[in-house]
Amino acid sequence: MYHPRRMDTVTHGIAGSALARSVTERPSARAALLLGLVGGMLPDIDMFFLNGRIAYLRGHRGWTHSFLLLPVFALAFALLAKVLYRFARHAPLRTLFLFAAIGIGSHILFDWITSFGIMFWTPFSRRRYALDWVFILDPFFTGIASLTLFAATIFRSKGRLLSTIGTILLAVYVALCAFLHGVALRAWERIGAPPAGTKVAVLPQFLSPFRWLGLSERPEEIHVAFFDVGPFARGKDSPRPPERFSEIFSSLSDYYPPPERARIRRYARPVASDALARAEALPDVRVYLDFARFPLATVREEPDGATSVSFQDLRFLPWFSGPWEREKGRGMRFRRQPFVYRVRLDRAGRPLDTGFVGSAVD
Repeated sequence: MYHPRRMDTVTHGIAGSALARSVTERPSARAALLLGLVGGMLPDIDMFFLNGRIAYLRGHRGWTHSFLLLPVFALAFALLAKVLYRFARHAPLRTLFLFAAIGIGSHILFDWITSFGIMFWTPFSRRRYALDWVFILDPFFTGIASLTLFAATIFRSKGRLLSTIGTILLAVYVALCAFLHGVALRAWERIGAPPAGTKVAVLPQFLSPFRWLGLSERPEEIHVAFFDVGPFARGKDSPRPPERFSEIFSSLSDYYPPPERARIRRYARPVASDALARAEALPDVRVYLDFARFPLATVREEPDGATSVSFQDLRFLPWFSGPWEREKGRGMRFRRQPFVYRVRLDRAGRPLDTGFVGSAVD
């Protein structure tokens, strides 16, 4: 079973608990806190039923993240709480339903504002939606939600007021991220000059709402640039890649210059070939390509006559490294990207082995 990082799940629970507490006074406070907490984490229960990363890419943020199925899950959770939780037994079912719905609904909305994508019209559509406003692990988002919940549980007499204030602050922060996304998108369209009708995106980056990754597609290549729209952006013309884990954070500011000094990297798509076509036709690769928003393939002939075809989604490109197997030289030797899928084909085009890779190749 594949278990990705779950810090965002914990944050969902904290935020759902704080939001549910903001709609009720003290008699129902404990039920609100618990149902909001568990309801906020509940949609990620799908991870326990997904065996392997391909199943994760195909199914995560699907059925349990659907707006259409939210009432069903909220009602079932409210009924279960009324039976099992003693502080919920005397609360009206509609009140418990509201708390559960707030928790589940907040999870769906807060997944929507990230870049991973969410299928919230399941089962009628499997299209993924993403607003690209907030990085999936955002310390400011988590900090606001955590402080709100902590204050509401310590100062119980003012719990609803404190939860309401925290909810407003959280909404203001998300609105700020949405505004900065618009600023970054306009900056990227100005410096990257993507042709009309091509796929374009700016994606939030680690530890700062001012840092962004710009991506745009061309028929023969993909353009990429890291930049910072904040007032203290500096960057370096030739930043040194971190060689140790301890150097990651100190390297951040070096790789994110102001938009006018952003360095556009151009990555060529591979030429059409029989090996590439055979690899793309494999069922697991089709799942990967359906999930990826900016897929890039790398085709490499091996000494024994086999052909290696690697697939990656450039929205997960780290600031300190180029695409998988495209750049050599200095750099950290731990896993650089979370979803890199490789197929090895023999001389006749038959797959020798397939699967995700997890370490750098020099």
